[in-house]
Amino acid sequence: MKIKILAIIISSVIIVATGVTLLVIYLPDKPPSNHTFDWEPPANSTYFSDYVKVPYMVTMRDGVQLSTDVYVKKNLSEALPVILIRTPYGREMVETFSFYTQLGYVIAIQDFRGFFGSEGEIEFPFFTEQNDGHDTLKWIEKQPWCNGKIGTWGPSALGVAQYLMAPNASSSLKCQLPIVATPDSYEAMFRGGEFRYELVVPWMEENGFTEESLAFISEKEKLDDFWDAGRIVNQYNQINAASIHFGGWYDIFTQGTIDAFEGYQYSGGEGAKDNAKLIMGPWIHEGMFLRVPTGEYIFPRQDIGIILSATDALFEKWLKGNSTLWDLYPEVAFYLMSALEYNPTQLGNNWYQSNVWPVNSEISELFFDSSSGSLESDENYMVFNQITWEWDPSNRTPTLGGGNLALPAGMYNQEPVEGRDDVIVFTTPDLTEQVAVVGQINVTIFISSNCTDTDFTVKLTDVYPDGRSMLITDTIIRARNRNGFSEWDFMEPGVVYEISIPLDSTAYLFLPGHRIRVAISSSNYPRFEVNPNTGEPLWQNTTTYVANNTLYTNVTYPSRISLPIVDYDSLIPFSFDFSSMLQRDSPSIKKSIIHELSIQRSSFKIEMIIIADRKEIYV
Repeated sequence: MKIKILAIIISSVIIVATGVTLLVIYLPDKPPSNHTFDWEPPANSTYFSDYVKVPYMVTMRDGVQLSTDVYVKKNLSEALPVILIRTPYGREMVETFSFYTQLGYVIAIQDFRGFFGSEGEIEFPFFTEQNDGHDTLKWIEKQPWCNGKIGTWGPSALGVAQYLMAPNASSSLKCQLPIVATPDSYEAMFRGGEFRYELVVPWMEENGFTEESLAFISEKEKLDDFWDAGRIVNQYNQINAASIHFGGWYDIFTQGTIDAFEGYQYSGGEGAKDNAKLIMGPWIHEGMFLRVPTGEYIFPRQDIGIILSATDALFEKWLKGNSTLWDLYPEVAFYLMSALEYNPTQLGNNWYQSNVWPVNSEISELFFDSSSGSLESDENYMVFNQITWEWDPSNRTPTLGGGNLALPAGMYNQEPVEGRDDVIVFTTPDLTEQVAVVGQINVTIFISSNCTDTDFTVKLTDVYPDGRSMLITDTIIRARNRNGFSEWDFMEPGVVYEISIPLDSTAYLFLPGHRIRVAISSSNYPRFEVNPNTGEPLWQNTTTYVANNTLYTNVTYPSRISLPIVDYDSLIPFSFDFSSMLQRDSPSIKKSIIHELSIQRSSFKIEMIIIADRKEIYV
């Protein structure tokens, strides 16, 4: 009997032990987690048909709170990737971007410090955007509706803010789409050392900056450590976000956009390097949002749909892991402009692609001949030639088109100003074959002056068979900044100096029968401030001097323009086939976004309209 009882006990122990063992084997390491999304919009939320708007005041590191509206789809049941837009123009101005809540994103729109609903003072333009951008990213990634992936979007000032927040940003920043923006606030205000009057003054005045802020600029003409908070040109290796950079050939920030792309793509940190794309179109500053003229022309296929499909491509790839659209875009897509008239075979005026920028090219040098006013391909013919013009600051050469914000921008005929005595033109003979210029252009001039400081302007134009001289690109250099922007190097009267002047990049096809022209002068006002020729700091002169400026053109002083020439027939066309781009796995969508950003200025109005007619998409 005792033996049976002992056997039963032992058997029971074995059975229990076995059961416990099996229980241990089959029990998970952790108890089942509850994946219920338990966030609800707070009481101060506003409900719309498709989404909910939630207002927040987000606290920055110094205690200042920034007004931020967050848009989530109704009945949000999970954390989603976030698209962040930061703006000085008012959150409501980009409220229609809330449409992207229907595509599976949370949208956060925030006023800059000191603007609209945000606390703080309006200080020097953009100099608080790096810290405020970083603090906002950290706040977003802690919110229950954020899944840890954030992208940024926006044009102009909204794009500048994106660039400034990129270095050393939180790892949650996965991608960016800056549009017609610059990574360099110094270059935004000064070109070649000269103040960009028509860009900066109206913009600051209309956006609430004080007279003291504007006057402060005159104390910061030199590029020093002060500007570090407003430029990232030495920090690309600290950026880890993928990107698409949008720019226009007649934008106010043409070269800045290209420089930023090159910085991200070739010098960026992990995540940024080799994950950038560049799209350059025939646009003025607001041109990619609406089919507005680029000066006197509307170019064929300057399609606004490009920017919308690229937005989808970027966010789907880097916030959702769907590369279908992203892979359809080349590293570089650019529009090759050309004349619209006298073009029976319709060369150029289309989109092309490249896997690098700058594209492969050969530098062709055309030398100035002041004895004939010609551009020649051989410098050896030249004898000692020079030409002098009188430049009076009270008789300014007026601006006609170009990369303007407040004034009419784009391609305009320069004949009305080329006839002035203080504008010197050099023109090739009629071209016998097409010439494709793609890349950055450089002009080298040898000059002297009777003044210690003066300006030199350069314009590149296409001279049509009927004589019109259509602007392609232009720039300026302040002579005291010829060796850099950190210090001033004044001239000695009568001494000959060599000055290298980079123009913005372009992509332009000169046609047979046309001519290439370079115009040299000493002002382009109000695009650029007028130099008083006194050598005094900006706006601090009490008088002006008349400058006698001389340009030298000979073997000893070979003034010239250097053009990056590509083989037109070797260029690879690129087609934005939106119908195939939009065939992707997603719910059925039919939506039009019509968004008018009307920015009133004292003397002008900019209307940026985003229009997207989204086709039906079937799963």
